[in-house]
Amino acid sequence: MAVGIKDISKKLKLSPSTVSRALNNKRALNSRGVPYISDKTVARVMKAAQELNYSPNGTARALVTGQTGRIAFWSPSMGSRFFQEVAYQFHQILRESQYEMLVGEFGPHMMDPANTVGFTRIDVDGVIVWGGALGALKPVLESNFPAKAPIVNMGLHCDGTLDFVNIDLYPASCEATKFLLDEGRSRVAMMITPATETEFDGRYRGYTEVMKERGLEVEFLHSPDSTRNAARATILKYVKKHGCPDGLFCANDEMGIGAYRGLRDMGISIPDQVTLVGCDGIQDLEFLDPPVSTIAQPIEEMCEQAWNFLKQRMKNSEMPHQTETLQAHLVIRK
Repeated sequence: MAVGIKDISKKLKLSPSTVSRALNNKRALNSRGVPYISDKTVARVMKAAQELNYSPNGTARALVTGQTGRIAFWSPSMGSRFFQEVAYQFHQILRESQYEMLVGEFGPHMMDPANTVGFTRIDVDGVIVWGGALGALKPVLESNFPAKAPIVNMGLHCDGTLDFVNIDLYPASCEATKFLLDEGRSRVAMMITPATETEFDGRYRGYTEVMKERGLEVEFLHSPDSTRNAARATILKYVKKHGCPDGLFCANDEMGIGAYRGLRDMGISIPDQVTLVGCDGIQDLEFLDPPVSTIAQPIEEMCEQAWNFLKQRMKNSEMPHQTETLQAHLVIRK
């Protein structure tokens, strides 16, 4: 049988309210500024809780405090290595702050994001979401969820009324394209998805502007999605039909790995015949042979900043709009 607050109060001959305040570190002060509950009493309660193997009832605590002790992290795809690394970093931060993390997918592929289990049916104290400013997701978040729990958005296209941490990929994408050209590559192409092919995307804009500045034609490989399998199939089909570019900038690292595998399938040497650059900064590219250059997003910094914004918003729902823009950087691996 689970041990409760009443069991501890019975053992110590203290009131349940005193035990509850001691366990939850809620110690009211008297008129002289001295806590009604002494340090000695708190120590006795903590010792008894440990001896009795007390485990707090999350539901009961939520009813008393109005807080669940849970924070949600929503990403477009839990199959993506990049989002796995973001979730891991965010989990480390939350664990240090003594919060549990609820992880789920929240993307345009969902038929009805607003009514999906894990979003409306499980209470949380706050939400970090990646890409919540995209398409149909933006009005869903802005009209529904802020009233239920404060939200901070992270991503590449952040705008609107939500607090956000924006990642600027444009300068690093310009640098990546120039790097490929300065390596002596005469035919530099970019692998993109339908979501990437827009002037609002820093990767697409950086590549196209540098190519035009150099007086060169842009060349795009259109992958149906950003998975490794799709990129592998795309590069195989494209090279057979159009020949092989000698420089390739992939819009994310998942596609970079897929393109890498596809080029190797055809016996094409990297980097002798093709110089490859990815984008995101996942660890996998460093462990390829040879390792592949990439644009690294500041995962640790953006998670820290998003958590700071969320903590402030949980304290004060009426505070001014919070925004921050962080820069990605090119990591060159020879």
